[in-house]
Amino acid sequence: MVSGRRGEKRQEQQAFALKGTMPAITMLCLKTANVAAVERQLADHISQMPHFFLHLPILLDLAELGDEPVDLGALAGLLRKHNLVPIAVRNPTDAQRERAVAAGLGVLRTPLTRSSRQAGSAEGSTPTPGPVAVGPAPDRGASGAAAAAPARRPRDAAPAPDAAGEPPPAGLTVRQPVRSGQVIYVPHGDLVVLSPVSSGAELIANDNIHVYAPLRGRAMAGAHNNADASIFCMSLEAEFVSIAGRYLMADEIPDEHRGKPARISVQNDGLVVTRL
Repeated sequence: MVSGRRGEKRQEQQAFALKGTMPAITMLCLKTANVAAVERQLADHISQMPHFFLHLPILLDLAELGDEPVDLGALAGLLRKHNLVPIAVRNPTDAQRERAVAAGLGVLRTPLTRSSRQAGSAEGSTPTPGPVAVGPAPDRGASGAAAAAPARRPRDAAPAPDAAGEPPPAGLTVRQPVRSGQVIYVPHGDLVVLSPVSSGAELIANDNIHVYAPLRGRAMAGAHNNADASIFCMSLEAEFVSIAGRYLMADEIPDEHRGKPARISVQNDGLVVTRL
């Protein structure tokens, strides 16, 4: 009988496999422990593109909080209330790690540590307004931002004119391929991409988006409710396109326009696709 059971175990089909990976994950970099303030601003962002944020996996970066206590249970609850999926924290202190585990969150194990030198450089740095490109959360072996400057979705900060009163830089031209997990955001002017945009990449602009190559990722033009914006591409293979809150999923793009030069624009409060 015992040998028979052992034979059954040897013949049993493998039920799972564990693999290390670093997919494109949205990182929410906390700048305050005030959960109410986070919810107010988060709700405003989600209202602009609700379907883009639906069930989005969220990694919480705590680097800028230092030792400040934060109610991670309440924070995870508000994220779920807005149909986001909190999965883990990054750069926690020992106390924050305990709160994360108690809140049902994972702890991302990375070699990134918060040294006094790193903290000093973060406090003394001033972000430069203008177009920003970021990658997925870094993990020393996955592409992303440098350790001293944790990556974050740039839609969290609106650029302002500089001290001299000059307007912020307008537009951005990207000549390199936009790879899966990368996010490129242009707060003013058009975003022009001269190379392919991979599946899993995201382009965001407050005005027009031009892709003079295949567009396979996500493109969101008119991000601040600019319904006059358009998306132009030489080969429409997108996973998701959106203009001023109107959107089309991949399976909603007409077959006659797939893989062909196209323009996406707003007409009659919806998106239409026309041939270039």
